[in-house]
Amino acid sequence: MAIDEFGAMNLQPLETPVLKVSRPVAACSRCRNAKIKCDGKLPACSSCEKNGRAAECTSTNDQFARGKERSYVSTLENRIDKLQTRLEEARARKPSVIDIPESGTVTAVPSRRQSRQLMPDEPPTPNTSRAQKRREVTAIDDLVSDFGFLSVNATARDFYGFTTAMSYARLILSACSKDELPQGTTKALPPRHEATTLIQHYLNNIFVLLPLFDEATFYASVDNVYSKNTRQADPFDHWIVRMVLAIGSASMSQQRGDPHYMNGIGHVCAALDHAEAVLHPGNISGVQALLLLTKYAMLDPHHFDSWSLIGAASRAMADLGLHHDPPKGTAMPRGKLELRRRVFHSIYVLDRSTSLVQTRAFSFSDVSAKVKVPFHKQPSSAPTSPSGTNEVQSRQWFQSYEQALDLISIRQLQSSWYAELFQSGRKQWEEPYPYLWDTCDAMRVWFDNLSPSISPNIHAFFELDLLYSYVYVLSPSARVPAIIPFAQKLIFEYCIRYAELMLRLISDPAYTAPLTFYDAMRVYMTGRQFLDVLQHNTEMLLDGFIPPLPEVKPTTAPPPPMPVCTLPPGETIQRFNVVRSITCIKQMTECLARFGLRWGYMR
Repeated sequence: MAIDEFGAMNLQPLETPVLKVSRPVAACSRCRNAKIKCDGKLPACSSCEKNGRAAECTSTNDQFARGKERSYVSTLENRIDKLQTRLEEARARKPSVIDIPESGTVTAVPSRRQSRQLMPDEPPTPNTSRAQKRREVTAIDDLVSDFGFLSVNATARDFYGFTTAMSYARLILSACSKDELPQGTTKALPPRHEATTLIQHYLNNIFVLLPLFDEATFYASVDNVYSKNTRQADPFDHWIVRMVLAIGSASMSQQRGDPHYMNGIGHVCAALDHAEAVLHPGNISGVQALLLLTKYAMLDPHHFDSWSLIGAASRAMADLGLHHDPPKGTAMPRGKLELRRRVFHSIYVLDRSTSLVQTRAFSFSDVSAKVKVPFHKQPSSAPTSPSGTNEVQSRQWFQSYEQALDLISIRQLQSSWYAELFQSGRKQWEEPYPYLWDTCDAMRVWFDNLSPSISPNIHAFFELDLLYSYVYVLSPSARVPAIIPFAQKLIFEYCIRYAELMLRLISDPAYTAPLTFYDAMRVYMTGRQFLDVLQHNTEMLLDGFIPPLPEVKPTTAPPPPMPVCTLPPGETIQRFNVVRSITCIKQMTECLARFGLRWGYMR
């Protein structure tokens, strides 16, 4: 593993690890008889493999010593048993319910019994509580293995002794929490009119980009929470309302510790009171709950780890099969199908955002998922409140989903070039610029075709994403370790534009589009690239000389447009670019200072 000049870790494809023990329980029979050292490697020690006796390599008995090697081996055996069971179920079903992707791997469609277990909002009954507990224990075992809680060391103790007392929710929160939340900060439910203001802020600025739930269903949860009948609201109603209030409050915070920040923490603490009843494997509402917590973690990086949360949500999504649309001919209500698609694409958007800014591998690949974008037909009538009155006049019930579709499109483009440039190997390309020009042109076309109805705030939000993506693609990578002067000039100009736009937006009180901790990381990475190209080719960049384009294939798309700046009267081009460079560095520094104040990284 290496780190390129952009700060990205270029990972080789995962390989099956060699199972070793740090200290063998006992030497194998052959090594003990020969009185030679045995390294205890599984399934055969090195000495037996070297002498062609791997099949004869056995310990004094066929059982592991008490408390030794059991955890890892038991996990592998448990996984093999489950895979065999799933394979038998797949073979037993009719061919019409087997979905064979293009890659050739077989994905079994859940049976009727399994499908009933995946219904999102069906409360457990006494008859199903024991089965649900068994499923939860199984999910915990799998999640423990994924999080790396099991030691590959063969001397690890068996973890099965404590999982029965460990809930799925407790495991998730333990693995994904950072600093402990302040004690005694649980906030009382605010008056309805105050909550409505926060909810509308969330819907106008966050929900339009990440519609992970149905808006009408959410308002039904709000009505239940504020109902005089306290038993009318279930735990998920409390969770979703509190998390929306928390995200809305945190997104309005300007400094760590201010009233908006503390209100957000208070609502999160109130939501966590229902974690045991909400965070369960095997239903869509549990995945939605994880996504809301992930979104909050992007606004409060001190208390929650967004990378771990989106990883847990991705795993839960895959277990439910949400990464594939149901096979053709499957009877499924239109509303449920749309909800599945919304949840998947919300995970997709957050996972790609997280991977790019943290320079990590995706939780799942594009080729492994086949889900159409959610359809977004506006309903013909607005729902009514429990009292029977139509509230469409007092609420903007249904937001436009065009901005969410625009965001999905740019994340799909980013996913493609990030995987190709940074995650698919380290072999250097001989002619990289046909691909780079095509990639940049695809993003330019996306930006030029943004929905005309989007607000100026969201349009500026997307422009920041475009400039950041240009810089990311053109910067050095494993595929293109040395960039040409023309690409350096483009990076120089786009970084200046990015810094100017970012500072203007965060200084504008009217700008309400979501800015998260990820934006601080983007500013830092963009600033690093600006200083890098300026250091490597100072004279060319400051002289204003535009280097010639490299020779590429005639069918290649044109390079990204070179920004043009008007030279002030009486000013030399060199002095003008020196002033622009100094201004850019100051703007980057100012942005980082403001973000540092907001998230408490500066005193």
